[in-house]
Amino acid sequence: MRVLFQLAGLLGAIGRIGLFEATPANAQEGMQVSHDGERPPAAGPEDFFTGAVMVKPLFDRAEWNTSAAQVTFSPCARTAWHNHPGGQTLIVTSGTGWVQEWGGAKQPINPGDVIWTPPGVKHWHGAGSGAEMTHIAIQKAVDGRNVNWMEKVTDDQYTS
Repeated sequence: MRVLFQLAGLLGAIGRIGLFEATPANAQEGMQVSHDGERPPAAGPEDFFTGAVMVKPLFDRAEWNTSAAQVTFSPCARTAWHNHPGGQTLIVTSGTGWVQEWGGAKQPINPGDVIWTPPGVKHWHGAGSGAEMTHIAIQKAVDGRNVNWMEKVTDDQYTS
């Protein structure tokens, strides 16, 4: 049961349902603080990632139809091909990595870079081969879905 809860929460952090409910039922009105330790990271599921990936939920605001997570990729780790019905913004916070849109060239990403992927655009992102990369991923839900997972990025696609 615990594994199912962790998986359900992780999927929310990356696009389905939230691990951290930003407005708990017993919350007071006004400012709310979510302390770092209240949102533990979980390993990214092998179905959606290649390599070691940790996903830490940041927020899931139902009234905004928006969620966010801090995602850390080990060297060479990456997402599968996917798209976001409501689009996605990535903010690179450390390390170097790659993003690629289906049919486009692989592009390097570095700390401070902000990447906007429009709704429905098939893409992947992940770390470079030399070091970890961490980004914040923010995505909007459409009809309750934040992400549509597809096939894995092959080693040849990653290295090309």
